[in-house]
Amino acid sequence: MKKPIVIAIAVFTAVAVLITAGAFMFERFKHRHILDGPGMERPLCYTITSCRYYTGGGMDGGSNSIEVYTGEDDKVYLSYYDCPYNGAEEKSYTIEVGPGVLDEIQQALSARRFLSWGELPDSELILEDAPVTQLSVTYGDNEHYTVSSDDELPEEGISVFSEIYNIFKMYMQGDD
Repeated sequence: MKKPIVIAIAVFTAVAVLITAGAFMFERFKHRHILDGPGMERPLCYTITSCRYYTGGGMDGGSNSIEVYTGEDDKVYLSYYDCPYNGAEEKSYTIEVGPGVLDEIQQALSARRFLSWGELPDSELILEDAPVTQLSVTYGDNEHYTVSSDDELPEEGISVFSEIYNIFKMYMQGDD
């Protein structure tokens, strides 16, 4: 009578260990793939080819855009545009920067698992007349992903806008 009980306990323990190990592995690797659609996945190994930081839509009508992108000549450029308020003098320029800026951006976004966030719900804290900030990236085979300050960001994404802006600021021509 003792032998079947010992076998049952051993089987139960083995199943519990397998379930626990499976849950641990799922939690550890769940962000390594992005779902494209029903049954499709692509690995999170991507190369960012452009990143755009945009602020606008406030009651003053101003907008600001900074974009780093890879040109057709495989050089990396930074484009800056600023119009502080509706009717103000616009300022813009494009300069060549090294590929290091895209590497820094990719590292910052990878650390936050940026592309695994998917579609985010709207934030409950929306200021009606305040400008909206957007962060858009192009990666892989010309795929795009955008998040907005109006989105409910995951915990690891709370400082993503300021961090990317600070990376851009290091490469700009003294503009804020």
